[in-house]
Amino acid sequence: MATLLFLFLLLLNTCQSHDEVPYIRKYFYVGGEYADNGKGEHIFKDQMYVEHLIPVRGPAKQNPIVFFHGQAQTGTNWLNKPDGGRGWASYFIEHGYECYIIDQTFRGRSPWIPENGTMGALSAEQLQKFFTAPAKYMLWPEAKLHTQWPGSGVMGDPIFDAYYASTVQFLESQTRQETTIQAAGAALLDRIGRPAILLTHSQATVHGWLVADTRPDMIHSVISLEPAGPPFENFIYKGAYNRAWGLSNIALTYAPPVMDPEIDLVKQTIEVPTGPHCIIQADTPPPRQLPNLAKVKMLVVTAEASYHRPTDWCVVKYLRQAGVSAEHIQLGEVGIRGNGHMLFLESNSDDIAALLRGWIEKQEAEPEMLLQL
Repeated sequence: MATLLFLFLLLLNTCQSHDEVPYIRKYFYVGGEYADNGKGEHIFKDQMYVEHLIPVRGPAKQNPIVFFHGQAQTGTNWLNKPDGGRGWASYFIEHGYECYIIDQTFRGRSPWIPENGTMGALSAEQLQKFFTAPAKYMLWPEAKLHTQWPGSGVMGDPIFDAYYASTVQFLESQTRQETTIQAAGAALLDRIGRPAILLTHSQATVHGWLVADTRPDMIHSVISLEPAGPPFENFIYKGAYNRAWGLSNIALTYAPPVMDPEIDLVKQTIEVPTGPHCIIQADTPPPRQLPNLAKVKMLVVTAEASYHRPTDWCVVKYLRQAGVSAEHIQLGEVGIRGNGHMLFLESNSDDIAALLRGWIEKQEAEPEMLLQL
């Protein structure tokens, strides 16, 4: 038996690069339903692909991590980096975490059919401006601090080309995207059967909040990397999303209940002389609370040089105003410098992963400390 295990581990190490760690891989689909195709037959739609990675010796950590990628991306974000380095899945597997990596509905290995709606795509120039080479464009003051993207970050650079080749089309309807991922994400948590850590990025931070709103008792914590925002609007894609529910385009659970967000969520605007304004709930009447999200440990992470630097504070303010005890880590303020929006693909990504692991393990230790007291 020991010989077979040795050969198995040797095979795994041979099949993977020297930077990787051995794991067992499975995949499955969650969510979705049969629907009439208009021809008296049926198709299956709205399902979400999940890749399940397990340390070969079994997980050493009680709470698995579920990775949610952002707009125009797929689950490959977490597997490897475009410069050939290992991704965060390998980092966390190495430290004993079981990992679940999704492809958003209608994207990657999650099927799309024409009835689902219109697809969009991001240009190479958009990614250069906002993700990989913002210092060349200086569209926000902090862009000059960006130093961690490997290579030049523009078309023709092999690392940029490898990254851009991995981007894909996406459903333009955020309402449809959010609805289907909320349902599929809840089904995934039901299948996992124990509290999970949701690690979300950019557009998908909304999905993390929506899934947590549906299954708060199945969530260990939610980590929001560069969250979608600011509330009620979008800083980059003007008019693309109205986020009528403050943080999302579809309903969140508020107390008192919100029937019509345009009427019930009374707004006030905080003007900021040096950056975008911030819209939150008005102080009168008392701001409505988010009781399900208030049950969940929350962390928001902002990179030093990202276009999210001027707006993430507003998302955190909105969460706290609604009763959510969200922590906010500004990477530059804790000595992790020079990162942009795609921080998990950049040169110092392991430093950021170590920071997150420390935060997660601190949350795991707190209940034990309370029991000892």
